[in-house]
Amino acid sequence: MKITFRQVDAFRTVISSGSVTEAAEMLGISQPAVSRLISDLEAEVGFALFQREGRGLVPTEEGRLLVVEVRQAVSGMEHIKDAAAVIGTFGHAMLRLVTTPTFASQLAPDLIADFAERRPKVMTRMEIEANDDTVEWLVSQNHDFGLSTSEPANPALNSLILHRGEVSCVLPIAHPLAGKTSIQLKDLAGESYISYVAGSRFRHAIDRLFDKQGITRSLRFETRTTDAICQLVARGLGISLVAATPAQLEAVAGCVAVPFAAPLDFKAVLIWSGKRPLSAPAEEFLQLARDRATPTA
Repeated sequence: MKITFRQVDAFRTVISSGSVTEAAEMLGISQPAVSRLISDLEAEVGFALFQREGRGLVPTEEGRLLVVEVRQAVSGMEHIKDAAAVIGTFGHAMLRLVTTPTFASQLAPDLIADFAERRPKVMTRMEIEANDDTVEWLVSQNHDFGLSTSEPANPALNSLILHRGEVSCVLPIAHPLAGKTSIQLKDLAGESYISYVAGSRFRHAIDRLFDKQGITRSLRFETRTTDAICQLVARGLGISLVAATPAQLEAVAGCVAVPFAAPLDFKAVLIWSGKRPLSAPAEEFLQLARDRATPTA
């Protein structure tokens, strides 16, 4: 038995409309073509599907029984078609990005915005974790990507340096050091200092630098994100050393960024698992990140 979808569709449409004429209009084919499809289906199943009453067609008992199965089958086909359309546009997908607080204010949202412009139907989740080790662990488990301040310690993770830059010192506009062209480490002795929360490798590198030089700060405030640090600085609560692009710092009113003259820089590193294949949306996100990455010497 060889039953085609066109035969089944014609049968279902004639049942719904009650006539070959209306079915032909709905299907966009000729009346003889509809009649031929019905006849071919009857030949395949071995029984009559309709009987004529006046100008209309009435399904036989066998036809009524068959149309129940046909409607289920057609509904299944429609579901497959809809599912294929969703999958084809990544509508089923979710991209999971986890970032350290350092990049939660600008870089991560910028990447997500660029990706959303390309793939508006993909759901994207951004999570913020306090330290690089937690970011690496989550990426090794089930997150697609992570943003960290250093290359991963885990050899099973791949990495891409998105940006490499100098550290800036952010100060209130009215601060005595705000007019300098660069800030030395010794300039910060005794200053009220606003720090990233403990746990990040960038925070650790800063603390180690001060400890090595024997310079004491007044550690009065801690927060998670660069943007939050700058907001506190702008309110005159202290100064800070931050990992941020000039554009990010210029966007914060009330504070000024001065280059920090010390052997300290920062990196924005995208990491992902080398042991799991990337989904199609993740592959596209990675290509977008590669396009944005600052060339390294």
